[in-house]
Amino acid sequence: MILITVIDIIPNLVTERLDVDSAAYCSASLILHLRLNFQTQDGRADMTNFEMDLFDTRINSYAVEKEESEQCCQHSIIKPACVPVSIISLFIFLIVFFPLFNEDGFDMASIRYDRSGYCTDHCRIQLVETIPSVLIFENSTVSNPSTYQVWKRLLDEARVSIDVASFYWNLRDSTAQPTSWQGNDTFNRFIAAAERGVRIRIAQNHPSATFPQLDSSYFFDYGYAKVRSLDMSRLIGDDGVLHTKFWIIDSRHIYIGSANMDWKSLTEVKELGVVIWNCTCTANDLYKIFNIYWRLGVKGGKIPYKWPLNLRTYFNFSHPLRLISAEDTNVFISSSPRRFSAKGREDDGDAIVAVMNNAYEFVHISVMDYMPTTLYRTSSNNTYWPKLDDAIRATVYRGVHVRLLVSHWKYSPLGMIYFLKSLLAINGGVPRTANHSGKIEVKLFTIPADPSHKEIPHTLVNHNKYMVTENIAYLGTSNWAGDYFINTAGVGISFISPALVRPSHTVFLTVKDFFELCDFTDRL
Repeated sequence: MILITVIDIIPNLVTERLDVDSAAYCSASLILHLRLNFQTQDGRADMTNFEMDLFDTRINSYAVEKEESEQCCQHSIIKPACVPVSIISLFIFLIVFFPLFNEDGFDMASIRYDRSGYCTDHCRIQLVETIPSVLIFENSTVSNPSTYQVWKRLLDEARVSIDVASFYWNLRDSTAQPTSWQGNDTFNRFIAAAERGVRIRIAQNHPSATFPQLDSSYFFDYGYAKVRSLDMSRLIGDDGVLHTKFWIIDSRHIYIGSANMDWKSLTEVKELGVVIWNCTCTANDLYKIFNIYWRLGVKGGKIPYKWPLNLRTYFNFSHPLRLISAEDTNVFISSSPRRFSAKGREDDGDAIVAVMNNAYEFVHISVMDYMPTTLYRTSSNNTYWPKLDDAIRATVYRGVHVRLLVSHWKYSPLGMIYFLKSLLAINGGVPRTANHSGKIEVKLFTIPADPSHKEIPHTLVNHNKYMVTENIAYLGTSNWAGDYFINTAGVGISFISPALVRPSHTVFLTVKDFFELCDFTDRL
């Protein structure tokens, strides 16, 4: 009687819950039915009765289950049987249609090298420089292609797209200076590329009275380029600017360097950059930074709490990208400010510190401005920012020989000389042992004034921003002052020698020779 009572109760309880799960009820009914009929009255197993009852259950349960399922579905919002089907359908939908909603699409090649960390493209790395017309290096044997020559080739070879991130545009010269023709020619080659169907996009700093962006406005007005301007003061505050200078051509070639989109950067300002040919891996990674600028350049653009995953990078100082064809050089691209960096991107200031921290023999640095403070806030709001200064001092104390070359011209920051003297003063406190010979040398780079340049503002200066150690070469777009890493957009690219092998290939030796034979010793 007890067993019969339990059976009578359970179906009623389950029936009241049919609107929750009819399949669960059918399973429970079948199990209970089997438990009741698996034994005879005397408790012995009766396989014949069991098999017949099981057969009856299989036949009858389908009709009962169908009827109960229909009753269930009449009162259910989400049908139980539809849940797995819905999940599978949603998964298929995302696979098929998500790329259509992703403005960048998916590059299977990039996914492949993202996962492996190896780029098998036939990448070629080449230094690029501009030497002012009045500057002659008497003893140097270093020769790199000029910025103008490389820009000209990049524009002429472009077939699909040209993406440029720039501080300002001033390629055309309104004063008819004799050395401005290269800028005018570069301007015309942009137009020629657009006329043959190349898509041109420009992400630039917001126009101002000082930098009205007339060249890019011309491109936009006549349909040669799409242009977006970033209002850094609105986006991040504290009078920041987009100080980046890089090109991406056909998602294959890239240029990163100190040169602005200014005719003076092609003939009258000392510049250094790097071009990487035929390297979709680095182009795709740099494009992620350009895409961030492009998104922020829309009207009312805002910095999101988190950047989309398709903008993340797998490559940074601890996990660089290996360029197989470029003598196994490791490379990664860093960015500032930190809020402009998606997941995985190395902060540019952190990258510089990491390069110094991993030097054991020497560090050579060449920058236009060096200040352990901010510079461009109001005088009362400028703050001390010793991040790079502390790294230099710690590097010297570890026994590394540091050479620092800083530009000296009419626009040099007030107080810079005192901070440089402070760095020199640490030589007296560095431990001196047989195996410990750290020291720092500081020199000022001054290009002699020329009467013919009096009417040309902001020329005859060493505008470089690079560093080289025994195993790493770094080239950037930022001066070494706090603003450039806190609220100003810039990028850097680092080339790391693999393992512990002393580099013998061109990118390291060329940068080292460029510093030692040209910048630091010749004419200084």
